[in-house]
Amino acid sequence: MSTSRIASFLGWALALTLFASQLLLFRTFFIDDAFITFRYVRQFVAGNGLVYNIGERVEGYSNFLWVMLLALPHALGAELITTARVLSTALSIGSLLLTYHLARSAPYPVLAPIMLAAAGPFGAWTMGGLETSLFAFLLTASVAVFIHEEERGCGALSGVLFGLLALARPEGVIFFALAVAFRAWRLLSGGWTGLARLERRDWLRVAGFVGLFLPHFLWRLSYYGYPLPNTVYAKSMGLHPRAFIEGVYYLFDGLTALGGPLLLVLPAGVLLFQVRELRYRFISACCAVYLIFNVVGGGDWMPMHRFWVHILPLIVVLVHAGLMKLGEMIAPRLAWLVRPGLALAQIAFLYFGALSAVFVGGVGQIYAPFPYNPPLVEYVRQNWRPGDVVAVSDAGEIAYALPLEARVVDMFGLADAHIAHLKPQFPSGLLGRGDAFGKWDVDYVLAQNPRFIQVHIYGQKENGEFIAQHTAQRLLVNDPRFRARYRQVSTDPALSGLFERIP
Repeated sequence: MSTSRIASFLGWALALTLFASQLLLFRTFFIDDAFITFRYVRQFVAGNGLVYNIGERVEGYSNFLWVMLLALPHALGAELITTARVLSTALSIGSLLLTYHLARSAPYPVLAPIMLAAAGPFGAWTMGGLETSLFAFLLTASVAVFIHEEERGCGALSGVLFGLLALARPEGVIFFALAVAFRAWRLLSGGWTGLARLERRDWLRVAGFVGLFLPHFLWRLSYYGYPLPNTVYAKSMGLHPRAFIEGVYYLFDGLTALGGPLLLVLPAGVLLFQVRELRYRFISACCAVYLIFNVVGGGDWMPMHRFWVHILPLIVVLVHAGLMKLGEMIAPRLAWLVRPGLALAQIAFLYFGALSAVFVGGVGQIYAPFPYNPPLVEYVRQNWRPGDVVAVSDAGEIAYALPLEARVVDMFGLADAHIAHLKPQFPSGLLGRGDAFGKWDVDYVLAQNPRFIQVHIYGQKENGEFIAQHTAQRLLVNDPRFRARYRQVSTDPALSGLFERIP
């Protein structure tokens, strides 16, 4: 074997080893929101439609394609947590391969998938249960195929891939719009007459996207009554300054965790100003626009930088190429040594971050797989009776454990249309914490007359007032009507957040 093949073999061995170790590190990481998707899958397979509660058409998921991918194995008897993790693992391996493919125009391309495999968020969200790995894979594939089409001047498959991306999450439309704009910019670079050079493949690309996206959009509009998923409305803060502040913090936190100024911003900046290749321009545009989108949208509350993982393979391609260029600039004669040295520093930084998240941050203990709160979930499941309504702050696991006919009220509004479409309010102020998405309605929740209400409380003050995690929960559990009608099931920490209606 040649030296390059031996190096490539060893590099892939390291990448897969790092990735496997990440899966082991984050084996107990799982997010409650995944169970919201699972409940939709169960309802769909049971023939009740794509609903959270039977008879209520609310799109409380934002990952239609993920729901469909899980539905078939579940219909054949597969357990959903395992199915989600197996599919995510296969998709993440696909992202590693695509990252290598996109990095091949720079030296030592195998360093790119090693870098990706070392990133804690990439491994964590492979195990997290949501569509994150699917979206990251489809985005990387769409970008890779689009770049290939533009470099070769032929092909239109990217339109189909962008269409699938839009079905995976609604913001996938952004990247197709970027591809269209990028293509138009290239045609118009020679003047307005450039549009006359539109080719058959341009129309086929648009047809591939529209053929997938439009039927689903029209179905959503007719089935649910809204052009966007209910989750988008629930999390939307409008143009409130609070969204921008939280979005900027989310951007800063991600930049810091993934390399900071030296290992992330600097190499990306060097690449932007030193290299003019088509692929890096388009990848840079995708990353920049998506980060701006997240800033405007207020970022994300979930741990381990979920939205960053969507573009992490693309970021790795940029950083890898930037580090290779930076190594050449620092020491041209020793570039063969400096280049991998810089990449290994980034790899070590990322892997140390993963270890810190698990052993210092306790990610695996805080966000554990089903059932992470067995006494509470089991109590509700055992004591629920037909006709009982359950109001929850965690809309996933409890609803997933209950029979499909159980009506569950999601007090944060992800799966509840009334709460999702309320006007956001932030009594804690611009820099306050605890207001969540700013949407709640105590009157509405109490009017549902739930048998059980699940919230997050930390204890009581001397005057008997409950200390709750969020403003919505604090207002609910300290409302005189609530105090008169509900009792705490137990003061045991595992059950302290569960309240039952007094007979």
